[in-house]
Amino acid sequence: MTMSVFNMPSGVPFLRSLAQGLQAHYGDDLQNGLILLPTRRAARALADAFVQQAADRGIDATLLPRLRPLADVNPDEPPFEPGELAGRVAPGIDPVQRRFEIAKLVAQYHRRASDLPLDPAAALHMADPLIEIMDDAALEEVGITDQTEWQRVCAEAAIHFQHAATLYLIIETYWPARLAELSMMEPSARRVALLDALSDIWSHDPPDYPVVIAGSTGTLKATARLMDVVANMPRGMVVLPGLQEEFPQRVWDTIDVRHPQSSLKGALETMGIPRDAVPIWPWVVDGMTRETARKRRRILAEALVPVDATGDWLQRIDTLIDGEGDDVFETALDGLSLIEARTDAEEALTIALILRESLETQGRTAAFITPDQLLAQRVRARLARWNIAVDMSQGLPLEQTPVGVFLSALLALVQDRESPVALNLVMTHDLTALDLSAGAIKTAWQALERRAFRGLRPGPEALAEMALLQRLYAAATPLLDLNNAASPDIWAVALIAAAEAIAGTDQTGGAHRLWSGEAGRQASTVLENISVHGFALPQTDADGFARLLRALLKGAVVRPDQDQHPRLSILGPLEARLLEADIIVLGGLNEGTWPAGVAAGPFLSRGMRQAMQLSLPERRYGLAAHDFAELAANPTVFLTRSEKSDAGPTVASRWVWRLKTLLRGAMDEGEVARLLGTGQHYLEWARALDRPTAPVHIDRPNPKPPVDKRWARKGREVSITGVSKWIRDPYSLFGREVLRLAPLDPLDAPRDARHFGSALHAGIERYIKDALAGRIGDPHDPAQTDRLSAHMRDQLLAHGFAPDEVFKEEPRLTSIAAALMDWFANRHAQGFDIVGSEVDARADLPDLDFTLMGQVDLVERSPTGYAFTDFKTGAPATAKTVAEGFDLQLPLAAWLAAQGALDGLKAGDTDQMAYVRIKGSGDDFFHRHVAAPARAAQTAESLRDQSIAILRQLIRAYDKPETGYPSQPRAQYTHDYGDYDDLARRDEWSAISGDGEG
Repeated sequence: MTMSVFNMPSGVPFLRSLAQGLQAHYGDDLQNGLILLPTRRAARALADAFVQQAADRGIDATLLPRLRPLADVNPDEPPFEPGELAGRVAPGIDPVQRRFEIAKLVAQYHRRASDLPLDPAAALHMADPLIEIMDDAALEEVGITDQTEWQRVCAEAAIHFQHAATLYLIIETYWPARLAELSMMEPSARRVALLDALSDIWSHDPPDYPVVIAGSTGTLKATARLMDVVANMPRGMVVLPGLQEEFPQRVWDTIDVRHPQSSLKGALETMGIPRDAVPIWPWVVDGMTRETARKRRRILAEALVPVDATGDWLQRIDTLIDGEGDDVFETALDGLSLIEARTDAEEALTIALILRESLETQGRTAAFITPDQLLAQRVRARLARWNIAVDMSQGLPLEQTPVGVFLSALLALVQDRESPVALNLVMTHDLTALDLSAGAIKTAWQALERRAFRGLRPGPEALAEMALLQRLYAAATPLLDLNNAASPDIWAVALIAAAEAIAGTDQTGGAHRLWSGEAGRQASTVLENISVHGFALPQTDADGFARLLRALLKGAVVRPDQDQHPRLSILGPLEARLLEADIIVLGGLNEGTWPAGVAAGPFLSRGMRQAMQLSLPERRYGLAAHDFAELAANPTVFLTRSEKSDAGPTVASRWVWRLKTLLRGAMDEGEVARLLGTGQHYLEWARALDRPTAPVHIDRPNPKPPVDKRWARKGREVSITGVSKWIRDPYSLFGREVLRLAPLDPLDAPRDARHFGSALHAGIERYIKDALAGRIGDPHDPAQTDRLSAHMRDQLLAHGFAPDEVFKEEPRLTSIAAALMDWFANRHAQGFDIVGSEVDARADLPDLDFTLMGQVDLVERSPTGYAFTDFKTGAPATAKTVAEGFDLQLPLAAWLAAQGALDGLKAGDTDQMAYVRIKGSGDDFFHRHVAAPARAAQTAESLRDQSIAILRQLIRAYDKPETGYPSQPRAQYTHDYGDYDDLARRDEWSAISGDGEG
């Protein structure tokens, strides 16, 4: 019997050619036929091709053959039902049930082998590689546990391999009995059984209708056997995709699993057909000239030869030129371009420009194909710039959809019900309604959030008084009541109840909004699966269930119901098989991305897999290479990659590297750049898109508002600490006083060094005021150290620090208290008496219509005058800084004292100014004078007069309209981040030299 096996060469419109040929070969009988294709998308596209072909013949309606995906033969669909496969193959076990039950076995084994706990997410994570081994063994049709290599692993391999082998043996022993109990089969084993059942039936009783297998490479042995049966049927036909006939036989013989022709070679061996006995499909629809297509295929084939066969490339280049002509490379590369962008972002914009330009031609189609989902999302976002919406066939992980984010937010709330971030996620989500009108929740929450949740976290007492939160907690009661560990099915039921209650009742459409759409349906399925099968997993707490749900949501992919754009598509390599577009962009061509890196898995090494006759990890390279070769053979193809990604420098895909190496062996570098660089203008467009045609001179920010607007917020006044800010960063004064902008504290702000310093200041203030009131005794008394330490400890607690945090700070507080008590005693011995703590002061400058105010940490009095001390947990100013006029806090306090402006104290001169460092670690405690008696320092009186003169000069300067507010103009006093730096565009100016020009 003559076998009907054909080769659809690379670079031709596969489905259009297939439709034309099948119609010509079978005629009207085709409508009774069955066509098996690799994917459902290919089946839909072939249906469109048949319809278009009928329309071209003037036929308005046509009966289509039955189109089925070969990878998912369903015995309950025509033509297999009701008789052909009925009763031959048991139903497959639900994959979720299998996954959960295997995870249960893993958890039980782990509990006996280890003392460490294993939550459900970890059990699933450990079960998945074992399930992959089970699937691989089923698809490769080998037994594992009876092999010699398996016995060697159990006896001699590393301990973790031995544990895996023991666990797998337990599963192999238990699982078949469990499947028999359920009257079900392993999904992969069932797939092989279905294909073998078809092979058996059709080999003995061939169908009386046409059967065609098209586009399959026969990777699975069972698929290759079915292809053999169909090829030998009287009305059967097999159409192979892109079989390369130009290879020398010696090269063909060396092909391994990494080569794009590996699967086809195996299929031909199974069918017993020599490569040269497979004819070209007679009904090819030309996509480009046959000569160009042939030469393109030859170049790609040479570029993708096995690595071991690349040593004679120069000789083969000569052979190629002798056989195809001197113009072989020029012709083959016509329509093929390589674009190498600097970054991922630049690559995405370049691809978007290619797709966008394709729409300028009526009817032209374009497809962007990549396995890199992040790159696909970037291209999709860039297309939105031109209001072009394109769905990705790869879809989005369910966790990134609105319903996935909503469910994750609810679990975050359960993990920490007082968390402002978790509360904000739930309250601002579109699915949150709480039976209120649309928008009412967001409006109420925004007001509450601004008032109560910005900055430090409010305490439980404050939360209890917030009616809106109590409404939320009431709706979330099913979840919040699960305080202790529970099985995942109980968690899932509680999550469903809480989610529906928070989304609103049926009267407000809550449940309908929650579970509608593809994402809602998938989320519902995930939770229902957990509620049905989750009892098999170990009990867990809220954190463990959150990890489990995140893993399941991440593993579920939400794909579009149909393509959103009629002429553009973003596809993965699997979805792109056999499809056609006028322009094809193959993106993300970097090693590790396309082809993706492969790993043997945690339980079996590559050598073990090979010895056990399992599939090798690098077989994925061969499958990916075949996809690449088929796609790159199309008429107009752009290959794109980025030289650097977010993770660092990248390496070009091995296919790109080999193509360039082949070309460099045949011509010089300039000619290679010319032939592959026909798409460079798109990269140039991307780089120039947002760049102005000419530089625009923009001065550094230096606003000059009207004088009457400069002190509109609080009037003409400044604090003694604010003067230093005014000198060092005038723009911050502009932002606060003129624009009246105040920084918005973050949600759940951490207690940091500022809060620690404020608490210590408050504790010292409390102690000093007790001293002034006569409630404490001699500072030399050791009990006073404990008293001061207790005050600081109490203030840390009052400032919201947790008791355990305060406990850890006890040695530090004791050190600070002891140092301060010694300092107080020394100061007292030197004749300084404490007269005030945190003393307020305020004085006018009548001639300037201005007010200076402030607060001094510690005021002491000696026979020669006041002494002002400021306590610092950070680095205090030096005498030089004060003398140069960049830190005027203490000198201005002296001026206020001279005016009699200190609250409750008489006017007087100042004798000393100093900072005391109270960090409390190591030798960080010190007393630093910034006026005499510090060495070479000015007197307090001199600094006082200088400081007020500087302040008067500042006031007069800023009363002039031409004086601006520059941002941190003094290089030696810049800081890393200020509240108004973004507004002042500090990042934009930081790389520009300080020449003052725009």
